[in-house]
Amino acid sequence: MLTRKVGAYIEMNKGKKRLLILGGISVLCDVVKSAKDRGYYVIVADYLNNSPAKKVADESWLISVDDVDGIVDRCIKQGIDGVMNYCIDPAQKPYQRICERLGIPCVAGYKQFDILTNKDKLAECCSLYGLSIVEEYDVKEIAYMNLDNHPVVIKPVDSRASKGLFVCNSQRNINELINESLKYSKRKKVLIQKYMECHEVMIKYLACEGEIFLSSMADIYNCTLENGNRVYMGAHIYPSKFYIEYLKKTNDKVVRMLKSIGVQNGAITLTAFYDEGTFRFFDSGLRMGGGKDWRIVKEICGIDIADLLTEFAIWGHMGDLSKIQQVDKAFASKESCILYINAEPGRINQIKGFDEISDISGVIDYHLCHKEGDEIINLGTADNVIGRIMIVCDNKDKLIKSIQEVKSKIIVKNDRGESMIAPVYNPNLWY
Repeated sequence: MLTRKVGAYIEMNKGKKRLLILGGISVLCDVVKSAKDRGYYVIVADYLNNSPAKKVADESWLISVDDVDGIVDRCIKQGIDGVMNYCIDPAQKPYQRICERLGIPCVAGYKQFDILTNKDKLAECCSLYGLSIVEEYDVKEIAYMNLDNHPVVIKPVDSRASKGLFVCNSQRNINELINESLKYSKRKKVLIQKYMECHEVMIKYLACEGEIFLSSMADIYNCTLENGNRVYMGAHIYPSKFYIEYLKKTNDKVVRMLKSIGVQNGAITLTAFYDEGTFRFFDSGLRMGGGKDWRIVKEICGIDIADLLTEFAIWGHMGDLSKIQQVDKAFASKESCILYINAEPGRINQIKGFDEISDISGVIDYHLCHKEGDEIINLGTADNVIGRIMIVCDNKDKLIKSIQEVKSKIIVKNDRGESMIAPVYNPNLWY
């Protein structure tokens, strides 16, 4: 019986194009399912045994995305047709090297990934094209600064998800924080920047055949405790309240920069501070966001950016450019939100309410990042995110109402029966 089942499975998948997805986080489950629905044989690779996306894939590989040699060897042996990194930060550079070694389609080359995955190189590039950046200091400069009144941020040039990022407001621990931040940098280099107390925005672009389209722009609301400690992001609100100003002042410069450095295809993420009329860029990535924001874009204009990347991995092109360009600025026609449910440190004993929110008006999707029994150790990284909820509405009033209804449903408790939920975004304070 088992032999017949295996034989039937092999025969069923014979001749299918084989797609390797780097990383198996929960947000990729839908991407795997969609690729399978499109007729591809999907393999998920990472260093974890129980990654969520592996459970829905046709096959899984227990191998780190950093093991380029190992992945290339397996791809050759198994006849992989395409490889894609959708939203995994550490996989961006390995993805490019794997594709280059295999001679298969990659959304960009070494130069583009080098600039858009290193904060210091992004800053140099932005300055070259007339875009503003956050003020930077070297160690000698800050030795004479009054950090009590002018704190600085110390961050690795090549780390993600706020790992290795520290705010320093005292000369006493500056060296300690620099050394700690260096632990998260593969290049063993950190940036020291002015601490910005202003609005943060996230801007997304889609590149297709060298054309650059603005796919979304959101205001970022940070989740903080009463003592001021940052838990993680609290919400993305679309469109940004600074959207029109960005279009007038900055969008064309960014498009020119991306074209000039040779970006041809793929999803691009840029983050910036809005500083009294100036957009100061400080981070970027050549990938989709990990917050599943592409679901909001699809809901509004029908273009699924994840599916476009899947097609590119297999065929080397995304599809009909005349249709894809409909993604440009379409997001601004609705009021949307990615609502983060964050948790304070502790062991999760109960998660409740997520299965009820789909009936709330405007809720189009959600995904859980943790399960009961998981332990939250620290504050300040993506590990604090219990789940994200995607909401799309026709106007602000409806969005506010939907957010409040979602907040009333979600329960997360520790093993002492206490709520672990950190303060959830309050739209009445933001708009």
